[in-house]
Amino acid sequence: METNVPEQEFGNGRGLVKKCRDAVLQNGYLAAVISAVVLGITAGMFLKFYIHISEHDKQYISFPGEILMQMVQLMTVPLLLTNMITGASGFKAHRVIAGRAAAYFLSTTLMSLSIGIFLVMMFEPGTSPSVEGEVPEDIEPFFNIDSLMDIIRNMAPKCLIQACFRQYETDRLEYAIESDEFNSSVDTNMTEIRLLVKYVDGTNILGLIVWALIFRVIFNRIGKDGKVLVGVFQALNEATKIIVDMILSFLPVGVLFLTTSHVIEYYDVKTIFQIGKFMALVIIGHIIHSIIVLPLTYFLCTRCNPYDVIKAVVPALKKALVSSSSVNTLPLTTQCCESRLMIDKIVTQYMLPIGTNINMDGTALYEVAAAIFITQINHIHLKIGQLIAITLTSGVCSIGSSGIPATGGMTTMFVLMAVGLPAKEATILVIVEWILDRCNSVVNVLGNCIGVAIVHEVSKGQLGEMDQRPSTPRVQIIDDEELSLDSREEHCQDEEDMFIALEYQEG
Repeated sequence: METNVPEQEFGNGRGLVKKCRDAVLQNGYLAAVISAVVLGITAGMFLKFYIHISEHDKQYISFPGEILMQMVQLMTVPLLLTNMITGASGFKAHRVIAGRAAAYFLSTTLMSLSIGIFLVMMFEPGTSPSVEGEVPEDIEPFFNIDSLMDIIRNMAPKCLIQACFRQYETDRLEYAIESDEFNSSVDTNMTEIRLLVKYVDGTNILGLIVWALIFRVIFNRIGKDGKVLVGVFQALNEATKIIVDMILSFLPVGVLFLTTSHVIEYYDVKTIFQIGKFMALVIIGHIIHSIIVLPLTYFLCTRCNPYDVIKAVVPALKKALVSSSSVNTLPLTTQCCESRLMIDKIVTQYMLPIGTNINMDGTALYEVAAAIFITQINHIHLKIGQLIAITLTSGVCSIGSSGIPATGGMTTMFVLMAVGLPAKEATILVIVEWILDRCNSVVNVLGNCIGVAIVHEVSKGQLGEMDQRPSTPRVQIIDDEELSLDSREEHCQDEEDMFIALEYQEG
């Protein structure tokens, strides 16, 4: 008995080592990125404290990271636009159910974005306390009539190609004017404010998003030709994702050198405290959205207890927490909704697949909070136009984010580069996002389950009408008849063409 205990403990230890090894092999890419961050921090600390690094040497160290950032910036606009145009395409359902699902997806996404913006703007995790005696620099106001006019101007760009790299901006210029007052020997200096509207470098993401939505609506109205155009953009979207996936193969190397250069230039204990504060705020935002906002929305729409829905989908939430993927959790989510909540398959088969792709409440909250956090670290004062651009871009990145091969801070880089903000510091969020992404997946799955339950509850009348319609085999027969009629018409057209050709040869 005594000899078996050590062997059993040794066997358990070896089994634990094997499980860890298997986990690393299954997540080899993620392990490589995290290892690159750790090595970058270590190398940066060593070079900073033990070796003198000149400015030229710093440029050499950051060179591979700059190449990564340029490649990411190259694919930012194509990825966002193709995701926007092809989002939610290919899904058909009852018009009322589709409208209610769209209203739910849009409203909850806006609420999650608002929570993220409020928490980060209110508590400012990326700012450091001001030093006594330090005079703050003059900064432009957050909102004025000029910034509002810039938003409207950017929504109607002169050229869509130009909007990919330039945008409108209004500057207020003060000119000193010397004036001589009448019957006075004293010259008085006056200032005159002039407005200068100009183009500046930076993607006009507002105009691109607005016109992508317009083109999406137009493609739907065109009909068959519009479906062909949507198919073209879907092919471009898949090609773009493949290219981004190729770029991501360079991510560990780029992150290694970006982290090293970042530690050499900016690293201190204050940064670690700021990241911890940011993590706490994101988790608090997830709790507020999942425990207060979503249940309250369900109660207001159905007058039922929302926590019964949460209890029924706990297995799906656990799997989302472990797997960190709402796509992998989709089969279990569907099973919980249909078997435990007794939700009609018409609703689940429509809403869950599309919700998994475009209704990413947790991801949207994280992305907008991360983008604003990075601007606070860089001491950038956001205007209302920039904040709106960050919000819209974060929402667009959350649409189809399950298909975007973003790892670590990649999606945050997309958001920052799309609005022309520095994205280098987004690499420090790689390990943080690995932890928070699990919370994002739980909130995403919960939001989809609550939405399915709401639409099922408020659409029982329409579902009853759909159940009274002819069964599926009859619909299939009608489709077959239509196909046979089309084939007969094509056959008759072929015969007519053949007879015309024979007449032409005889003539």
